[in-house]
Amino acid sequence: MAQNRLEGRCVVITGAAAGLGEALARQCAAEGGSIMVVDIDGDAADRVAEELCEGGVRALAFQGDIACADTMAALAEECRTHFGGCDFLINNAGIAICRPLVDCDARDWARILSVNLVGLVNCTAAFIPMMSDAGRGHIVNIASMAGLVPLPGFGIYSASKHAVVGYSEVLAEELAPRGIDVSIVCPGWIATTIQDKTDTDQPPIMDPELCRVIAAEEAAEIILTGMLDRRRHIATHAEWLTPVSERHTMIAQAFADAPPCHGENND
Repeated sequence: MAQNRLEGRCVVITGAAAGLGEALARQCAAEGGSIMVVDIDGDAADRVAEELCEGGVRALAFQGDIACADTMAALAEECRTHFGGCDFLINNAGIAICRPLVDCDARDWARILSVNLVGLVNCTAAFIPMMSDAGRGHIVNIASMAGLVPLPGFGIYSASKHAVVGYSEVLAEELAPRGIDVSIVCPGWIATTIQDKTDTDQPPIMDPELCRVIAAEEAAEIILTGMLDRRRHIATHAEWLTPVSERHTMIAQAFADAPPCHGENND
């Protein structure tokens, strides 16, 4: 149930014209937030913003490609002009490809990384100055379980999301003194339109126990709760703890097997 927890706050959401992004926009609006609907599909962004406005919400659509740093700078300026600043930035836009790594070429790598990593960095960099000036803000980066565990068939996507996790963890440490929080979201499978934007040559190899798909609205509610609780890490699928724990156990074992430090000076 909406509690107006975002009353008077501005929320900027990329990839907000469909799927998880749209669900986040609608739930943040229901909590009283002013919403900036950002998407490369301008018509779809206009539709979502218009529907939010019809419901009494302050909303503005912005058409743009997050892979273009100048466009993201223009987005930040328009946000400052219309809303006075940004309280929450949700970097949700992303694309995927389902193909074995040996069958991927340089164009595949460039396309996925330009959106999932470079685009996210562009958008974040554009909003950090105004958040720093305000002495507060919250950046929510949508990564993936593919950024924590191996997901055969999604190698490039996985690499991009591992990068997002690492970037976000460092960013959180660096921005904390400025009063800016960073949350990292690692969802499992969500019923969203990114599936329609995924180049798929073959189905991914999956453990049946990890195939549960949840609605975008359910995922958005989990993410919103985690965001408002200022959690560093947010997960949507409890069952993925098993492969995450197994990976961490293997990493820990590697350190246990490494030669001990005896304190010698190796200079």
